[in-house]
Amino acid sequence: MAYDASREDRFTRDGPASGGARARGVPSGDRNHGWYWLFVIPFVATLLPWIYNTNDPELIGIPFFYWYQMAWVPITVILTVVVYRKTKGA
Repeated sequence: MAYDASREDRFTRDGPASGGARARGVPSGDRNHGWYWLFVIPFVATLLPWIYNTNDPELIGIPFFYWYQMAWVPITVILTVVVYRKTKGA
């Protein structure tokens, strides 16, 4: 049984076919994982109810308690889109 170097390249992460890089996406060391910290903002803002446990100020007749929480829905969507675009492997 002869040694076949081409078989070994198929099983390594950085084979010659990939040009020394991983086959898919961006190598994990090249991504900017600091963007994930943006998810802490809506988590903390809605986790602490004493921040928004009040009726005033009202917005078109809706107490602050309700519209504050509902305002975080689109804000969180925007933050999620930003984090996705900054960290996706392309």
